[in-house]
Formats: sequence, structure tokens, C-alpha cells
Amino acid sequence: MMSDSRTRPESKLNLSKSAMRRYKVIDGLLRNTMKKFPTMEEILEACNDKLDYTPSIETIQKDIRNMKMEPPMGFGAPIRFSRLHMGYEYTDPNYTLTSLSLQDSEIETIRKAIELIKAIGGSRIGDKFNHAIQKVLSATLEQKDELNSLPVLQTMHLPISKGFEHFDLFYKACSEKIPVSILHFSYRNRTFKHIKLHPFLIKEFDNRWYLIGYSEQHNEVRTFGMDRISNPLLLKKEFHRSNYGIVYEFLNDMYGVFPLANNEKTEIKLHVRQMLTHYLHAYPIHPSQKIAKQNDGDSIITFDLIPTLELARYVLSNGDSINIISPIWFREFTKKLRS
Repeated sequence: MMSDSRTRPESKLNLSKSAMRRYKVIDGLLRNTMKKFPTMEEILEACNDKLDYTPSIETIQKDIRNMKMEPPMGFGAPIRFSRLHMGYEYTDPNYTLTSLSLQDSEIETIRKAIELIKAIGGSRIGDKFNHAIQKVLSATLEQKDELNSLPVLQTMHLPISKGFEHFDLFYKACSEKIPVSILHFSYRNRTFKHIKLHPFLIKEFDNRWYLIGYSEQHNEVRTFGMDRISNPLLLKKEFHRSNYGIVYEFLNDMYGVFPLANNEKTEIKLHVRQMLTHYLHAYPIHPSQKIAKQNDGDSIITFDLIPTLELARYVLSNGDSINIISPIWFREFTKKLRS
């Protein structure tokens, strides 16, 4: 049997995911009133059963040391090795690793983080996420007096759009790879169409929400506005996994959500007037943006992007401040949108 060896405390608490899982195993054994004084061998065996691997004795000794260290370096766990029973115990029978008290500085840090999430999230997150935040606020932290506490961050919050009530279902479908059945309404044709979709991404663009995935009816990846979707149902069938390259394109290679016909990334070159150049310098519309300023203050701005309907509309919305230099086909496409 091996007792807790005394060595020099480490300067930083190991809060890795694997270490926390071992801490919880140790805590569970020490709180087990039916079988007190777990030995080192029993701790190692429990780790093997619950974590599917057996850590070294030195690792468990280090874990116990870290648990015993006082906050903020450790958890202040009252662990003692009993030579009489040749096992470990909590000297305080009411102690648990999961009922730790937070210091004032830690509470304030968590509160600020939650306020930031609420500010940038708000209507942009689903009911389950909002509910989780409210639980933390009500169960863990004391609410501030809002009359005497003004926010220092405010973002634009639009009314909840039609279709957003299905956010949680779509999030589950994307994250757990579950096909969905939807009714999609065409504003142009004023008709509904039944779609079996294998979604992989929920995307917000310009304060609108879209569901993107492989459509069985179209035999390709398609984008569907959530405001046009009704009656979604999860399906019990095999999920069609889209090519990772296509997923990457929707995540990184587009300004917007509706790629144009050829669907290939290319260099897009724009001539931009001086005033709009300043704006795009301050607010780039994509990480690939490169600005080459000219002597007259205008600039040539290039992007490595898949041309999209939204990018064409962005050009049109800025009037004579932007002109497409290349590709020529994209320039001609944008001109036709104007007419």
C-alpha cells in the first residue's frame, strides 16, 4: 500500500479534462459510505473501470496532491491517508468536489462571461442555451441589482424570425447527424415542397438564419432559409455525410450562403472608391480580403472566394463605389441583377 507522498507543490493546478475525470473518480470513492478508505489499488481499478485506462501510481498521487492544495492552486480537499485502515478518506464527511464555493473574483469573472454571452447571443441562441444560462444565473450566482448596474455592451437584437422556433431541433440534427423531413415554402411560386434533408450546418448571415445540408430531392447540397421551413421532423434513417470539402466551403470560402452556378473558389477583383476603401479597411468582409491602394485614394481589393448571390448584391448596394473587374462572368451576372 502506498500513502500520499510529500513532494514540492506544483506552481499550477492541472485542470485538463483527463485530470478532472480522475478527480471525480477519486472524489466518488472517498464519499462512498458503503466502502470507506479506498486503497491506491482500488483507485487505480476504479479509474480503469470508469475511464477505460489505468493511470500510474505517481499520477494518482499527483492528483491527490493537487486536490489537497488550497484555492486557487487546488480544491482544498481534506484528504488524509489513514495508516490504521491503510486507505484514503475525507476528514470532513460533508465535503464534495462538486460543491465548491467560488471566490468573489471567480464569481465576478463568471458573471462577466455570462453577460457577454447574453449580449452577443440573445435571440441568436436556442431555448435550451438560454435556459442553461438562466440556471447558472439563478442557481450559482446572485443577480445584480439591474437598476444600479448598466450594461457596457449592447448588440443589435432583431425580433425572432419565423422558423427560429425549430433551432433546437436543427441543432440536434446537425450535431448528432440525423436526417430531417421539412416542408419548404417558395416565396416565388407560393407552393410548399417536401424535402428530406441531411443537414450539417446552421448559418446566420446578415441577421437571417439558414439550414444547409444534402437534399435527397435535389441530389446535392442546398441552402434553405429557416423562415421558409415548417413541420420539421427527425427521421430514423441513415445519414448522408456530405463531402468535407463542401462543408469547408460553406464555413470558410463564401460571403453569404447561396453559391453561384460553378461553385468554385476564384480570385474576385474589385475597384473600390476611396470612401468605401476606408470602410472595408476597418470592416473587412472576409479574411482573404487584400487591399492595394492607388495614388488617387481608390483601391483594388481582391478576395479568394466562391462567388455568391449575396456578394453580387453587396456590390449593387454600394452603387458606383464598387465595380467588378474580374471574373468577367461574375461582373455580367451582377449587371443582370441590376436590370
